[in-house]
Amino acid sequence: MNCLEFRRRLGSEPACSFEDFVAHRAECVHCAAAHARAEEFESRIRAAFNVAVPANLADRILLAQTTEARHERRGRRRGFAALMLAAAASIVVALVAVNRPRTEVPELAGMVVDHLREHVVGADRTGSPVPKQDVMDAFAARGVSLASVPDGVNYVHKCPAGPYNTVHMVMPERSGPVSVVYVADKRIAGQVDFSRDGMHGRQLPLGKGSLVMVASADADFDAIERVWKSAMGEAVATSEGFAVPVLQSPGPGAILAAP
Repeated sequence: MNCLEFRRRLGSEPACSFEDFVAHRAECVHCAAAHARAEEFESRIRAAFNVAVPANLADRILLAQTTEARHERRGRRRGFAALMLAAAASIVVALVAVNRPRTEVPELAGMVVDHLREHVVGADRTGSPVPKQDVMDAFAARGVSLASVPDGVNYVHKCPAGPYNTVHMVMPERSGPVSVVYVADKRIAGQVDFSRDGMHGRQLPLGKGSLVMVASADADFDAIERVWKSAMGEAVATSEGFAVPVLQSPGPGAILAAP
């Protein structure tokens, strides 16, 4: 079982006990950490639903109904019934809200988000822009030659995200820092916006790979997408010594970040 298969199984069956699932969890540090987070989330959900029922609740409800029927006017009875109906409706609405599915996070973006949680970049490392040549070199190491480097890249590092090779950057913006991750060896089909645990994200195809953005707000995603499409527009991906033109993605895109 590889990382993608593990994450897919983890999303649908966190308590899976299949031999391949358990073996991969024991071998892969990143997937083991993702499994621990999933178990913690499931525990919080179970605890939220583990609400003790008040003692003699059924008897108290029946007594209230009987007393109402015997001693109060028809109008009061109607008012009580309306109140009970409203309370029941409120409970139904609350249950629907609690059980509403979360925004689905795509597999590739999920791996990037997990990496960002494990590779936290402190504010002291993003105080000023890095030399543009450092950004060019990081992309070159991933087989991509940039036509230009956008302004405002304050951190750059070559990182893995699951089985994929990435360039991890941080771009401080007006709405806050945005983690911008270029996945060099995985091109997705189209743009997807998502959210998880209060963070916002977007993934989109770009060049021969994919761009993933993650941040506490998505206000600057469109602008970041534009500058990186411009930077990649004339880019050339190199493989085994041959230069191959990189096609520019036609659709807009952007995603979530955790500096």
